[in-house]
Amino acid sequence: MLELFHAAPSYYSMVARLALVEAGVSWTSRLLDIHLAKQQLSDAYRQLNPQMTVPTLRGPDLLLTDSSAILDFAAGQVGPGWLDADPQLAPAIQSAVAGHYAISIETLTFSKLLVSRSWMQPMVVRVLGSLSRSLEARAATARDGGASLLAKAQQNRDRLAVFTTVAPAQTLVQMRQQVSAYLTALPPVPEQAGLFGDRLSRADIVVAVLLGRLTMAGELDLLQRNDLLQWWARFQQRPTFQAADIWTRFQGRRFVGALLEARQTTISS
Repeated sequence: MLELFHAAPSYYSMVARLALVEAGVSWTSRLLDIHLAKQQLSDAYRQLNPQMTVPTLRGPDLLLTDSSAILDFAAGQVGPGWLDADPQLAPAIQSAVAGHYAISIETLTFSKLLVSRSWMQPMVVRVLGSLSRSLEARAATARDGGASLLAKAQQNRDRLAVFTTVAPAQTLVQMRQQVSAYLTALPPVPEQAGLFGDRLSRADIVVAVLLGRLTMAGELDLLQRNDLLQWWARFQQRPTFQAADIWTRFQGRRFVGALLEARQTTISS
């Protein structure tokens, strides 16, 4: 049985969940609290995933530590059931997937949050700074040298720089332009199941999760194409969309429930 270590509201966890559910791959849920308890930073999880990110997919002979690898795995399990297997469409699908991963979803959502709640910026600065120092302190005593801890600390410092060296409003404008350009560049969508034809592809997975996050962030107005809006409306009706727990709004009760469930997760080597 495969185990998926993930977080309920995590964007890239949603990519993994939707990919696996659409591919018909069975997995056991291992929820992590990445917000309060920060289980992803534990030594046990670090041994599993040195990046200390979610999602991670583990099986008897499998260990995938990011959503793009899980997405590729799901496509491989489906084979010709997804359009990724069509050699004529594969380059365009790959381009759509790569374009999606070039977008920093975290930067978009954080800049939107800081623009609407500017009072939170000093708190974000303190939290990220404190987290970086804590990771660096752990690295100094880590038996393995702590390279992954130092890399994580630097990642947090880089994030901090994004939100302190440039005004959040300016960053938000840039992110909106990037997302809008990506959506505009997607090929015309036929009135069929998928973005590229009568079947799904990896592109359907990432675009669906992206539009879910834009809806949740109040940024769906960036989508100015009727064909994509119609596809989005159809996709949300798929039973798999609900089964994969794709968030289009913040769910307070679900968030708390997921944190409580995460307390039961044990991470074994």
